[in-house]
Amino acid sequence: MPLQITGALGDPDLICLPWELPLEEWPARHLVDLPRGISRHVVRFARLGGKVYAIKEISERYAKREYRLLWDLARLDAPAVEPVAYVTGRDEGLDSALITRHLQFSLPYRAVMSGTLRPDTLTRLLDALAVLLVRLHLNGFFWGDCSLSNTLFRRDAGAFAAYLVDAETGDMHPMISEGQRLHDIEIAYMNLFGEMLDLEAGGLLHPRSTRSTPPSRSPPATTGCGRRSRRTRSSRRSTGTRWRTASAASTSSASTWPR
Repeated sequence: MPLQITGALGDPDLICLPWELPLEEWPARHLVDLPRGISRHVVRFARLGGKVYAIKEISERYAKREYRLLWDLARLDAPAVEPVAYVTGRDEGLDSALITRHLQFSLPYRAVMSGTLRPDTLTRLLDALAVLLVRLHLNGFFWGDCSLSNTLFRRDAGAFAAYLVDAETGDMHPMISEGQRLHDIEIAYMNLFGEMLDLEAGGLLHPRSTRSTPPSRSPPATTGCGRRSRRTRSSRRSTGTRWRTASAASTSSASTWPR
């Protein structure tokens, strides 16, 4: 099967990239070093004609599927990266590839949170992530894996905005169910705390930026008097309220949010 690049190619030079090589072996002259989140796939950034493209090696089935999902989101003006094309028919043994346009001036959430953060900045970051989840839900998109690594952050006109960068685990529906909505809320909550704790354990998260504790189904921490500790109550209240607000907003009238 010959090499095929399917999509709305903005730069014909994309076909000249070394598709016959595994992505992790591409020469440095084709690549640009940019921060990226944790991924189970090989992801690289290529610069062509003054534009930067994110390229992910993935099976043909999932490359086509994610390309279609991202186009569906683009037609709905949802906050997500722009799909460019998918590549099939590479040399034997090589996966297909998905090409998206790099969101200029953006950073992965994980990279943003790797520096010193003031408490009010962290709050605004979490608010932007909650708004992203609400807008996706209102457009009928079930995410399935909301995490810091597959979310981008960018300042838009001074405001904090979050964008979906990886739709591999998602799916489109005319309207998502209450179970799907709550699943996304729970996964977002669990992943957020897990990744924040990883950053804090590695000394990457400023101690003043958060005092939250990870969610747990076990009984809450108690004081010597058998009462829940004040720190546990306040930390869970501040972040848990944010995600409950997101859940409530996503069940309200879609006219409240731009589609």
